[in-house]
Parts: sequence; structure tokens; C-alpha cells
Amino acid sequence: MTDLFGRTNIKRLYACGEVAMTGVHGANRLASNSLLESLVFAHRASQDLLKNIKERKLAPREVKIMPWDESGTENAEEWVVIEHDIEEIRQLMWDYVGIVRSTYRLKRSERRIKVIRKEIEEYYRRTRVTVPLLQLRNIADVALLIVQCALKRKESRGLHYTTDHPRTDNHHWLHDTVVQKIS
Repeated sequence: MTDLFGRTNIKRLYACGEVAMTGVHGANRLASNSLLESLVFAHRASQDLLKNIKERKLAPREVKIMPWDESGTENAEEWVVIEHDIEEIRQLMWDYVGIVRSTYRLKRSERRIKVIRKEIEEYYRRTRVTVPLLQLRNIADVALLIVQCALKRKESRGLHYTTDHPRTDNHHWLHDTVVQKIS
């Protein structure tokens, strides 16, 4: 969630475009994909950031970055594993978490995605970090969040039809779903 300048509730973190929820377009689920939001909020965020830097509200910090240590990792030649995992997650999401859903299929996809995430983490720990590997980790995390949010919603809304909960329930569910990590 952001304000009208792209600021989030995390200090120094701005967001715009697909990762932002500005509320400008109301309940439209693709609202933050719009050209308006991508261009306008990127501009507003950059202007706010520059203003805050000039006013020393966001003074640069001294951060000590340790040298990268690849010892104990392999040069991964098993790229087929990454491609296979991406394809498996894509297929799970298409088959079980698509337009027509059921609690059974959602739970099945959740179990399988958790197994895939564990395998990815093991692979990540023993190989060199690459962009495709990081993308795979992110894809698995987002897929799991989508499944877990779908499991929490006990209704059918928009084009998502849940066979276990075929009706729309405005009393309990007419609100945005906001997922956040609590530390």
C-alpha cells in the first residue's frame, strides 16, 4: 500500500506500478498496472525522494558491505532444474489456482509449492546465485502467497469462482486483501 507519493509504511521504500496499491482506480484488481500509475507515481516518487534527500530527511547511510564469498558453492549446470520448477509452478497455478477453484485443489497446490520452495532453497544454498535462480525463488514465494490468500477467501468474487463458496459475500469480504510479513 502506498500514499500518493509512492511511499510505503517501510521507511525509505517507495513503490509504483504492479507492486503498488494506490487506490486511485478503486477496486479494479489491475489498477496499478495502468500507464497512469506507472508514469505518474514513478515521477511523484522520484520528486518526493529528491526533495527528502535535499532536506536531509533521507541522508545516505554508511553501510559496510562484506565481500561476496562463493566458497562451498557449485557452478550450477543443472539449469533444467530451474526451468522445470518454473514450468511446474506455472502448471500448478493454471490447473489449480485459476478461474475455477476449490479448497481441495488450492490445498494440493499449496502442499506442492511448499515442497518446491524447499527444494529451491536447498539448491540456492549450494549453488552460485544467478538471476534465474532469484527469479525462481520469487515466483515460488508469490505463488504461495496467492494460494494462501485464495484459501482465506471464502466466497466467489469477480471472475474467481470457488466451488466450495459459490456466492459473493459482501458482508465479510468486501475489502482489499493486504498481505504483509510481520517480523
